[in-house]
Amino acid sequence: MSENLQLWLLFFAVGLGTFLIRLSFIQLHGSAEALIARSKHILMLLPPAILAALCIPAIIFTRPLTAYQVDSFQLLAALVAILIAKFSRSVFWPVMGGMLCLWVLRFISG
Repeated sequence: MSENLQLWLLFFAVGLGTFLIRLSFIQLHGSAEALIARSKHILMLLPPAILAALCIPAIIFTRPLTAYQVDSFQLLAALVAILIAKFSRSVFWPVMGGMLCLWVLRFISG
């Protein structure tokens, strides 16, 4: 058997394995609707948690890790993004608003 075929068979086996693992959780709970209804509250918390996990390290650690060095422009842009996120149900608009605020502040300061 060639290396290429072995690699494709490995991809197929891993994909099938992950599919069966996910399917087993649905089958153990009876139906997908019951599982989704029970976990709906937790699933609503995922987008803000993921956004915070991506953004906070970039705000706090702006330079090499000698100390916590917060850039005031980045902090202000993060606050603007938080305010936009409070009223928006999308992840796109807070990111765009925060980046636009950061670019405008850096352009004004020179």
